Amino acid sequence: MKFLLLLSVAFLAFVHAKEMGTRTYKGYQVFTVKVTNPAQFEVVKSLYDSDEYDFWTTPRKLGATDIMAAPEQIKQLGKIFAENGMQFVVKVKDVGNLILEEQASNKRSSDGRISWTAYPSFAEIRDWLTSIDSPIAEVSTIGYTHENRPIFVVKFSTGGAPKKSILIDANIHAREWIAGATATWIINELVTNPDPYADILAQVDIYIIPMVNADGFEWSRARDRMWRKTRSIRSGSSCIGCDPNRNFAFMFGGEGTSPDPCSNTYTGAGPFSEPETAAIRDFVVARESEGVKFYAYMTFHSYSQLWLLPWGYTQGVYPPDYAEQLSLGQASIAALEAVHGTAYQTGQGADILYGVGGASDDWAKDHGIKYTATIEMRDTEEGYGFILPADQIIPNAEGMAS
Repeated sequence: MKFLLLLSVAFLAFVHAKEMGTRTYKGYQVFTVKVTNPAQFEVVKSLYDSDEYDFWTTPRKLGATDIMAAPEQIKQLGKIFAENGMQFVVKVKDVGNLILEEQASNKRSSDGRISWTAYPSFAEIRDWLTSIDSPIAEVSTIGYTHENRPIFVVKFSTGGAPKKSILIDANIHAREWIAGATATWIINELVTNPDPYADILAQVDIYIIPMVNADGFEWSRARDRMWRKTRSIRSGSSCIGCDPNRNFAFMFGGEGTSPDPCSNTYTGAGPFSEPETAAIRDFVVARESEGVKFYAYMTFHSYSQLWLLPWGYTQGVYPPDYAEQLSLGQASIAALEAVHGTAYQTGQGADILYGVGGASDDWAKDHGIKYTATIEMRDTEEGYGFILPADQIIPNAEGMAS
C-alpha cells in the first residue's frame, strides 16, 4: 500500500511539473525524416495523428519532416524509420541544451528594453507599443487574451479615405518566437525609417497585430519553451488551451485537427471559442463596417521557409484566382531571396504539406480577402527549428519587409 501511495504521489508530481513548466527537454532529440513515396507519408501521418510525438513541422507528402522525441521514444522512432526504409538525420541532438543556450544568449543581449538582438518579453513589447509616437502609426487594442493581456494592432496610414489595406498577424503559435520578433521589427522600421516605404503607404494602409497569443508566448518563455497553444481552460479537462490556428470557422474540425483537448492540434470547443481568434474576426468585421477593404492577409509563423497559399484545408483544391495567388507568391519569395539569399518555396498549402482545417489564412480567403498566405519563416536545415538564434531576427525581418 505504501508503495502504491508513493507511485501516486510521484505521478501527481510529474503531471504537476509538466503543467507548471519545469520541462527542461533534457535528452530530447529532433529527427528530420525524408518521405519519398506515399507509403512512407502514411507512416509519418499515422505518427502525427497519434499525438505521441511533437511534430516541429507539419508532415510533408514528399520531403523532410521534423519530429521531436523524448529520450524514451528515440529508439522506437528510429526503428519505425528503419523498418519503412526512411532516411533520417538528427537535427537537434539535445533540445534542452539548445534551450539553455538560447536563455543565456537572451539574458546577455537584453537590458529590459525591447531590442532585436534578443527576443523581447510581452511586457517589453507592450511598453514599447504603447510609447510609439508617430504621425503615421496608431496603436489600439482589439481584444484581450484569456489571461487578460491586451491584443494590440498598429495601423500605418498617411491619412485620407480608407485605402486598400493589408493585415499582418504574428505569434498565433506560442513557441514561434521569430514571428512576433519579425512583426515588431517591421513596426519599428516603419516608425523610425518611413521614407523608403512612402510609395507603398501612399497606396495602402497596413495593419499589424504583432502578438496574437501572448498567454502562450509568455508560458513558452517562462515555463515550457515548446508550448504551442493558447492558455484557456476547458471544463472537464485538465489539459490547457487549444491550437488557435485550428480555431477559425472555415473547415473547422477538418484535416490536421484533433477533438482531444490534450492534443497540440486541438480545435477548441467550437469556432472562435478563443478570445484571441475572436478578436481577429471581430477586428476585421468592424473595420470593414467602417469602409476598410482588406486586400491581403499574411500570418507569420515558423518554420520551414514556405509561402503557403489557399486552400490549405485539403490537397488538390484551389480558389478560382489561384494563378494570381501563385504569381504573387512567386514574386514574394523572389524578393525574399534577393535580400539575404534565403530560399523559400510557395504553393497550395495542403499540396506542399498536409491539410489543415480551421486555419486563419483559409478563413480570411473565404471571408473575402483576396490574397492570403501563411508564411513559415526561418529555418530549414540549420539545426535550430523553433529555437532560432536572436542574431537571425533582423536578417529574417529584412527579408519580410522587402
